[in-house]
Amino acid sequence: MTDRPVLIVGAGPTGLVLALWLTRLGISVRIIDKTAEPGATSRALAVQARTLEFYHQVGLSDAVIAGGVKIAHLNFWVKGARAARVPLERLGEGLSPYPFALVFPQDAHERVLIAHLDAVGVRVERQTELLRFAQHDGGVRAALRRLDGSEDTPLWPILTPTLSGCIIISGNAVAGMATKFVVPGN
Repeated sequence: MTDRPVLIVGAGPTGLVLALWLTRLGISVRIIDKTAEPGATSRALAVQARTLEFYHQVGLSDAVIAGGVKIAHLNFWVKGARAARVPLERLGEGLSPYPFALVFPQDAHERVLIAHLDAVGVRVERQTELLRFAQHDGGVRAALRRLDGSEDTPLWPILTPTLSGCIIISGNAVAGMATKFVVPGN
């Protein structure tokens, strides 16, 4: 593992999966989120075959499939009568080892991702917010605020000759900032 973690801001599915992948690659991470707890409602339902293929590589596919519901058909109804039926059970047959449509609510999805991160020793720092960040000669400095109002301003030092400290902002974690940010070295 690297000595200094990559800072991931936002513990939705994007940030959580990124934390799992980087950890698997031997890169330590620090993941923060300004919310007090994971989402309690679903903002997305479907899990795509390609996502399951990636998840297989980090040992997540079985848990996601077990928690989800495979959709065999999609029915369209008009005035109380079925007007059409679309088969989905073999949608990607021959293209993917996961040729089916899978529904797995986002809040349940996040719980599975958090459990897998916990298993590898990565904890989401809740109620911690990124206020700002700036590049300096020695790396990238981030200003973080905790629930109690205290601030932390860690410096992510230069990691390689071409990569300074790394801060990645996932999803909509911080309004008004770049969605993904990597500072090139000097």
